Amino acid sequence: MVTNHEMKKQVQQEVDSHRDKIISLNHTIHANPELGLMEFKACELLSSEIESFGFRVEKPIAGLETAFRASFERKKGGPKIAFLAEYDALPGLGHACGHNIIAAAAFGAALALKKVVSDRAGTIILYGTPDEEAVDVRSRGGKVVIAKAGLFDGLDAALMVHPTSGASKAWGYSFPLKDFTVRFLGKPAHYTTPHKGINALESLLMFLNSVNTLKRGWLPNVMFAYTITDGGGPSAITVPESAEAHITMKAFYSKYLEDLYDTVKTCAQNVAAVMGAKVEITVLGEYRNMIPNLQLVLGMYENMRALGMEVEDPRDSQKDLERLLYPGVSTDFGDVSWVVPGIHSYCSIGESNLVGHTPEFAQAAGSEQGHEAAILSAKALAMTAVDILTNSTFSNHMQEEFQKYRAEGFMNVPGLPPHCRPFPPKFKNRLKQIHQSSH
Repeated sequence: MVTNHEMKKQVQQEVDSHRDKIISLNHTIHANPELGLMEFKACELLSSEIESFGFRVEKPIAGLETAFRASFERKKGGPKIAFLAEYDALPGLGHACGHNIIAAAAFGAALALKKVVSDRAGTIILYGTPDEEAVDVRSRGGKVVIAKAGLFDGLDAALMVHPTSGASKAWGYSFPLKDFTVRFLGKPAHYTTPHKGINALESLLMFLNSVNTLKRGWLPNVMFAYTITDGGGPSAITVPESAEAHITMKAFYSKYLEDLYDTVKTCAQNVAAVMGAKVEITVLGEYRNMIPNLQLVLGMYENMRALGMEVEDPRDSQKDLERLLYPGVSTDFGDVSWVVPGIHSYCSIGESNLVGHTPEFAQAAGSEQGHEAAILSAKALAMTAVDILTNSTFSNHMQEEFQKYRAEGFMNVPGLPPHCRPFPPKFKNRLKQIHQSSH
């Protein structure tokens, strides 16, 4: 009988056998950057290539033209494991977030796992998930849209790796986000007879000032950022008929953010009532916070180390979170982690002074180091999937952990804000074993 260790060696060899294809995909997507919802070349390239290896492709999905689902199943039953590919770029910067690496790694992992699944029950799924950066006014975050369509339901696990700088990480937190506009509609009038109109700009300013007062009662690490996108028009002699602000809010966890958002909505409605104006609130995008799965974290951490990668201790990743004064990055994978056990790991492509969303990061994503990161990430993803497929104890603990979080409304997850609850002793003990075995 083939052991878990032997299967991991097998998937590593499979990744190596497809090395040229993985690097070619990485290079091609990097050289042809496309913005969110416009990734037609990347979507076609990935879906056609994976189809040529015997995967069944469905596209488009969830109403997204550049999203796809590719699946491979030899025998009924067994775990359903998804690898998530991102491939959207940034305006003016190309792949300065390295999504080309995410796509190439997910593709490589899916191919590597095909050989394992061919001999046993299980399903491999490669999801093409566009629009993570959400730079278009139509954007809602590709994974958010796919999750709301129920297309992640029934999965046993969802896995992906994102490029980073400095040490690689088995897990990283992402923060909930609410992006929306508040638009007040009044009544125009000449400035000499302001009483005949309803000043939409004054309504907007009263609303913003009111929220700034409310903020005194919020936790100090809440982000409330805004800009006035419509100040009432160019003429100062006309009572403004409309005025609008674009607002982004972040907090450390979703429930608190939703409560604050409800407060902000009520404030806008109250101001509108006082001023006699109308108010329209339009949500542009919203991401939930990340829910880590500690069983998957342990698996990915051990597998990354086995590949010789420099990986930050997961407990140090939590310490990084504790030191933050304000919320950090947000990603639509957060919404996936509320539906299914998931992991969003990070693979290094440069020194710690390399900063994402810069020309330097874009260059690194297409470099030899970027190509190697895609290969290593593919191997780590496939090895972690092997743990789920072949180790019933591992997969059972993964599911039990997720169901426990779900039953508690995802409010008591170790390692998460607001109080960064401590990791359980068995997690720490397993980390100690991993460290000892690698020496």
